[in-house]
Amino acid sequence: MLGVPSLIGAGAGLASALLYAAAASGSPFALALLYVAPLPVLLAAVGWRHTAGLVATVVGAAFLLLLVGPKTGLYFVIAVGLPSWWLAYLALLARPGPDGGVSEWYPVGRLVIWCAVLGAALVAATIPLVASNLEEYRASLRALFERAFVGANAVETPGTDPKALIELMTTLAPSMAASFWTLASIFNLWLAGRITRSSGRLARPWPYLPELEFPRSASLALLGATALSFLPGLAGLVAELFAGTLLVAFALLGLTVVHLWTRRSPFRPLVLFGFYAVLLLQPWLMIVLALLGLADHFFGLKRRFGPPPSAPPTAPANLP
Repeated sequence: MLGVPSLIGAGAGLASALLYAAAASGSPFALALLYVAPLPVLLAAVGWRHTAGLVATVVGAAFLLLLVGPKTGLYFVIAVGLPSWWLAYLALLARPGPDGGVSEWYPVGRLVIWCAVLGAALVAATIPLVASNLEEYRASLRALFERAFVGANAVETPGTDPKALIELMTTLAPSMAASFWTLASIFNLWLAGRITRSSGRLARPWPYLPELEFPRSASLALLGATALSFLPGLAGLVAELFAGTLLVAFALLGLTVVHLWTRRSPFRPLVLFGFYAVLLLQPWLMIVLALLGLADHFFGLKRRFGPPPSAPPTAPANLP
């Protein structure tokens, strides 16, 4: 007889598989559906432990295998199921204390870095499916954007050069896709935590996000990926993906500095609203945020604020 976690996992797997299948339909909301497809698996794994996430992965893959085909089922496992299960497992991982209780939960900063690594790795894994070298890969992307921007149904924008726009998108698309997937993973994990917390099923205490810190190896990884991005061919492109997603992670670290610096201001809501509005209009400010995050990483800009300690745990963890 199946237990509650298995039933929850099976339902989550079906929901995630349906979202993943709908994302391939070509509808205007297809991309959004793809990005939220991991959410049901995360909800099951965070709320009912990682075994429910594994059940969701298996059920979702089997459903897609029968409904669409074996390749789609395999892609679901690689892109949605296993990454979601792994993130949820790490989120509930804790180090046992001397009395058998939980002494330390898996750091949120490491979860963010894992989201960045997975975001780059998933996009890198699609490259061999498209081409065997960098020239073929960019030619495929260029052909895709040519159909979108200069095809029969394309909408012409006055004052823009379609060829220049196509070349720009061809260059930026891989890194943008990896960055969006990184942000989507972080958002889905945060949302799954919020939902399970509101239902009383979140095992770990809610982290104080402004105290976010990265391991020292994160800056070394960013430096190494940036240096390797100058390599020719696909090796340089893959390194560029990791450099881009790690830069996004450090931009989020810089964002926590902004939130902490404005905490004592009476105009904090107005200041943050204006800041986010400018950030949406000028995305290049993410680079400034990344530099701020690097400064906090090396010099501890947030330590002087003394964030409050985390609350005690409310349920068992994934103790190793």
